[in-house]
Amino acid sequence: MDGKRDAVLTEVTDRPLSGHAVRWAADEAALRRLPLRLLHVRTGPASTPPDTEPGSRAHSWATHLHARGETLLREARDQALHEHPELEVTTEPASGRPARVLREAAASASLLVLAAPRHAGADSFFAPRDEADALAGHLPCPVALVREPPSGVPDDAPVVVGADGPPPARAAVDLAFEEAFLRGVGLVAVLVRGPRDAGRAEVLEETRVDLSESLAGHRERYPGVEVRQDVVVGDPAAMLALASRDARCLVIGAHGRGGLRTALLGSTGRTLIHGTYCPLIIAPAPSAR
Repeated sequence: MDGKRDAVLTEVTDRPLSGHAVRWAADEAALRRLPLRLLHVRTGPASTPPDTEPGSRAHSWATHLHARGETLLREARDQALHEHPELEVTTEPASGRPARVLREAAASASLLVLAAPRHAGADSFFAPRDEADALAGHLPCPVALVREPPSGVPDDAPVVVGADGPPPARAAVDLAFEEAFLRGVGLVAVLVRGPRDAGRAEVLEETRVDLSESLAGHRERYPGVEVRQDVVVGDPAAMLALASRDARCLVIGAHGRGGLRTALLGSTGRTLIHGTYCPLIIAPAPSAR
């Protein structure tokens, strides 16, 4: 990641998954020896209670939101420090539209971590739009979308990366190797060919060779990372979502124009943003850096 970026950033909310996202972000910050920034965005009335109307409904509501935000930030900070007492943690209250505030805050971040509930199957296409949809693939830093805590996935589960061709795959592979190295786990590189290639042994073998060559330089930089490569046939989003069942996290690349949604077309993109079983990390598009 860009050494000039200053911290791991995560949004603190009162939604159920927020605590898990804070823990995940704290782990990442500790692994990377970076500070952790906790940001809470108030979306109600102005952030400062109006002095001119101390008895008004707006004053009471703004005062409540201010106090609630401070409580959420304090609890999130205590949670992060409980897991990593040595971590440098800062808290930042803000007001406005969450996606806009997060976009501005992420300009100097090393990684943005967001809570993102999983929606299975067709539900992923009809899931309500949230910060994940607005920000994934559009920022100069990677975006991690953290799901519900997985059950039955061992601590040494591998990082999985979708290696679907340059240049997005190069950024994703770079990020995936780094993630695997920091966590001390293996890496599985998955390249998906379309259904029309099923049974075409020569095409699949050529694809395996190309994939191996594309990983060679990374293997030299990270000799301690055990690498497995899989060439599979099917729908890319469905196959990557399947691979995420037994993964520590899944890493994919965003494309240069319009971010992930236009690159992966309709329901496919929605499936990856909302449908993986493990945290999904989206490497930034080359044009967004």
